[in-house]
Amino acid sequence: MSEIETKEIVCKASSWIKIRAILILAMLAVFAVLFYQDGTTGYKEKNLHFFMNRLFTEQAPQMASEGEYTAESWAEFAKGEEVPFEQGESGVVAKSAKGELCPVPDTALGMEWPEELIQGYEKLKDGGASSGPKELWRDYTKRMEWDAEPKEEPYDLDTVNEQFYFSYGSVALFVVVLFFFLRTLSRTMRVTDEAYFAPGGKEIPFTAMKRIDKRKWDTKGVAVIYYDDAGGSKKTKVDGMIYGQFKKEDGEPAEKLFSKILENFKGEVVEYESDDPVSEEAEASV
Repeated sequence: MSEIETKEIVCKASSWIKIRAILILAMLAVFAVLFYQDGTTGYKEKNLHFFMNRLFTEQAPQMASEGEYTAESWAEFAKGEEVPFEQGESGVVAKSAKGELCPVPDTALGMEWPEELIQGYEKLKDGGASSGPKELWRDYTKRMEWDAEPKEEPYDLDTVNEQFYFSYGSVALFVVVLFFFLRTLSRTMRVTDEAYFAPGGKEIPFTAMKRIDKRKWDTKGVAVIYYDDAGGSKKTKVDGMIYGQFKKEDGEPAEKLFSKILENFKGEVVEYESDDPVSEEAEASV
C-alpha cells in the first residue's frame, strides 16, 4: 500500500495473486512444452521402441523358425533386412496389429536390423518358445540405453496429433492468464474521503452506496458493495486478497481501506450468514 495523500488509501496487486498467477503461468508453459515434445519426438520414440520390441520378440523369431537357416545363412539374410517402416503422408509410420498408422521418427526409415538379430540365430530359431528373443532384446535396449519394457500399445496418428492441440491450447490459456495478470498489476483499488474507486476505475461515492455485504470479509477477504448508478442498482467487490492483502508487516492495507469505507458508509451492513436460502439467492441475482 502507498499513501498518495493522507486522505487516500491505495491497494495495489498483492503478492498473493502475483505468486499464484506466476505459478499458473509456469504450469501452463511446462504443459505447452511437454505436449509439444510428445507430439514431435516423445510419442514417436516410444512407438519406435514398441515396434522394435515386436521385431525382436515376434517377427524375427517367426522368420527364423519358418526358414531352413544356419547361423551363417541367417546372418547373410538378416543383413539385407530393414525394419518395416514406411513413408506416410505426414512422416514415417508403422502399422499396428489393428492396421492403425503410428508415427515413428523420420530417421527410422530404411533402418536396418540390429546386429543383435543378425548374430542371434541360435536364440531365434525356436520361434520365441524360449527366452532367447527377450535376451536379445535386453542386450539391444542396454546398448541403446532404452527402457526394456515398451508400452503395451503404440500411439496412433490421431493421438500424436492431439498433443499439438493440447500444446496450442496451453499456449492460448497462457496468453489469457497473462493478459488478466498484467491487467491486475496495472489496477488498484483505492478510497478517499468521498468515494471508493474499484479496480476497474469506477468511482462509487459513499452517498450512492446502499448496502455492504461483509459476510465473507473475515474468511475470504471479500466484500460486496451495492450502489445506485444511473437509476439502476449495481454491485462491485472489495477484494482484499487480490489487492492490498492483510499482512501486518505491510500495515494491513486492505483492512485499512475497507475500514475507511465502513467509516464513511451510512447504509445497511450485512454481517451474518442468512438462514434463508431464498434470500441469499435473491441477493446473488442482484
